[in-house]
Amino acid sequence: MNQANEWLNLVNLLGNVGFPIVIAGYLLFQFEKRIQSLEGIIKELHSELVEKEELERKIDQYVRLLDSERQLKK
Repeated sequence: MNQANEWLNLVNLLGNVGFPIVIAGYLLFQFEKRIQSLEGIIKELHSELVEKEELERKIDQYVRLLDSERQLKK
């Protein structure tokens, strides 16, 4: 009878503790996928911002060059 009681206690413990552990593991797995997705998006945004800054720098140089040529023509 004592051993049967121990098994019942163990099954009861797994029932009470196991379900939250499974749910927590599932949620962590889902969050990991979302975090990886967000990480990829952030990397893409960063590279686009770098490209934009380089393009703006080139445009500024071109505008300065045009301004200097206009000043020389005057």
